[in-house]
Amino acid sequence: MLKMKQYIILKQYNLIKINPSPEIWLKSMKVRIRMLKTLTSNIKHSLKRSGIIYHKFQLSKDSTRLFFFFNNENIQKAMNLIEKVFGIDSFSPALRTSDNLKNIIQRTLEVCKDILYKNDTFAIRVKRSGKHDYTSQDVAKKVGQAVLDNFSYLNLKVNLSNPIKRIFIEVRGEFSYIFTDIIKSKWEGMPIERNNKIVCMDIGRLNDLLAGFLLMRRGCEIYPILFKLTYDNITLEKWIKNWREIIGYTPHSKFKIRVINLLTILKRIQDNLDDKEYLCAICRLLRFEILSKILKELQIEDFERIKAITDGISLNNSTSCTDIVDLESISLNYLFSEYPIFTPLIGLETEVINDVSSKISSNLSSLDYCLFKPQNKKFIEKG
Repeated sequence: MLKMKQYIILKQYNLIKINPSPEIWLKSMKVRIRMLKTLTSNIKHSLKRSGIIYHKFQLSKDSTRLFFFFNNENIQKAMNLIEKVFGIDSFSPALRTSDNLKNIIQRTLEVCKDILYKNDTFAIRVKRSGKHDYTSQDVAKKVGQAVLDNFSYLNLKVNLSNPIKRIFIEVRGEFSYIFTDIIKSKWEGMPIERNNKIVCMDIGRLNDLLAGFLLMRRGCEIYPILFKLTYDNITLEKWIKNWREIIGYTPHSKFKIRVINLLTILKRIQDNLDDKEYLCAICRLLRFEILSKILKELQIEDFERIKAITDGISLNNSTSCTDIVDLESISLNYLFSEYPIFTPLIGLETEVINDVSSKISSNLSSLDYCLFKPQNKKFIEKG
């Protein structure tokens, strides 16, 4: 798991201000409200699962900000968790005060006392929403002057273009929020919704896991099914360990990983197949047929509303399967699967895939997973 940068959590902070993903605002009002409720619910579930106590949560009147209130000592832990929730643009540890200008100046001076040092340059950034008898510029000028007057011994200077320290003030209706950091989400995306269910087909390739993760980022709840293609239990343990790194990105505590053993049937096919180069394509189509039958015919808990399947195929030779065979078999998918098959990695370069992997966690492992994979990559040319 990648550790979040340790931001300064001032003793005055008592909440985390959350800015939802801009994509949410592109939706209709009905969908937007639903997604904001889902985002709030996902954060609450994630906090509860991790045992992090919050006092209350609020949505701003204009629905553009979400606030979760904590004891100060729990804020860093909550931030580490919130950065893994999809549907967030940025968030900030902050303190809240009234919209009274004197209170804003006083509380800002408290913050500045803890963060400003001799010869620092600083800037006051102000945003305002609602009706007030002052403008954003009024707030910035008066707060900035108060900082210079109260800390004259520090030889501070205002630098609006490239300051050493930045102090942010958001005045929203009857409240104001003061903070020093804006932490951008690595993922943004859409909040995971329980009605968007997808099976994540995994044969051990790290790409299969990443494909499922990218669809989680688009608001889908995934249900991994691992097709076992190795006798090596150590590899299987590493495989499952990879998936444990993903659990932290899901809002719900219930996360099952199901395993289907394909070893016996593939061994039999291999022994009776004259053209061995087609084994990978047959394996691929067999997996989709099995998944279609499972989804259509078996009554499995939580599977009743699944409508699609993911696949980690890519066209850059980053997987151990021969990609030319996989590409040819794509045209046959509809014969073996009654469900759409999503391939979010299909056109991504290896560097992009590696970057996504590293952002998810530094603990993800590439595996030597398949007993039947080609030992040497050889592409079959068709005349």
